[in-house]
Amino acid sequence: MRGGRWQRRAVLLVSVWLRAVTAAAGDDVPAIRIERFDYHGWPNSYRLSNGSIEAVVVTDVGPRIIELRLAGGENLLQPREGIGQSGESTYRFRGGWRLWIAPERHETTYDLDNSPCRVEMIGNSGLRVIGPPQPRAGIQKTIEIELFADQPRLRLVSTIKNIGADTVEYAPWSLPVLRAGGRAFVPFDVGDPNAFDATRSLILWSYTKIADPRYRFGDRLIEIDHRKVQAPADDAAKRRSDESKIGVDSRQGWSAYLLDGTLFLKRFPPQPGRYPDGGSTIEVYSNHKFLELEHLGPLTLLKPGEEMTLPEEWWLFDGLVLPDGQAEALPALDNILARTGLAGH
Repeated sequence: MRGGRWQRRAVLLVSVWLRAVTAAAGDDVPAIRIERFDYHGWPNSYRLSNGSIEAVVVTDVGPRIIELRLAGGENLLQPREGIGQSGESTYRFRGGWRLWIAPERHETTYDLDNSPCRVEMIGNSGLRVIGPPQPRAGIQKTIEIELFADQPRLRLVSTIKNIGADTVEYAPWSLPVLRAGGRAFVPFDVGDPNAFDATRSLILWSYTKIADPRYRFGDRLIEIDHRKVQAPADDAAKRRSDESKIGVDSRQGWSAYLLDGTLFLKRFPPQPGRYPDGGSTIEVYSNHKFLELEHLGPLTLLKPGEEMTLPEEWWLFDGLVLPDGQAEALPALDNILARTGLAGH
């Protein structure tokens, strides 16, 4: 996928999708509260709340979303190392949600994001956070976060701009790091059963075990049960026995994670193009400490000055119980998807 014609098509697709989901919300909405505060040593942090959900955005590093919760509930995101710190000489995995670029490479993906960002208000409902230039990758990241006052819903639009002198090819990569102990759900596409050619892909990393008890593979739904991940005997090993990762080429535009009765639902518009990691649109990494519910955009050739976007929406639903197994869980998930304006498949 290239800048120019394909990029304009992707921008149009994103614009149509955002208008469609906005229309479902209605116009009569109460006020949203945005306050700046000190988050464990990061003084320029922002709490966004609408009475239903809350999010915390840190801007002394990043850009990064470090907390997401129902009002009065527990943080669904998992903070990790280096909280409240900045200016390190090596990359730090701080947890929360981050924006990366694929394919994963030390020299580009792990470009430092440990210095202050610039912040702008988006009306009364959100923030625009502009990250500092990342010279090794030749890019600059911007995220826009908005809440909907009448729904437990957050809109996130990520932009990656080529600020270098050379054409680059990257895919945008959204990585929320979620707390341990839940169940992830990933839709698996079903193609024409009479087709001679392959119609869907399941991508496995080299350290993934097929018989791992955390996985339940159905024809239309993959479940990843984090409760079945065991802590490794040797926690200091470079690649530990508790680590696993899978990817799928699903075009359904959603994934979800259920933790203590709260469902975190990600929605994102499928975009045409060529994807990294063997065609993965959704990836799930897990170890005994957390689970990453990742999704990617297509690989895009960006000329100097061009940019690409990755839109998504986060919904939180409380008081849910989802049965084990595809036959029982799928109808419940389809009902939830219908409540967000997205029909299940």
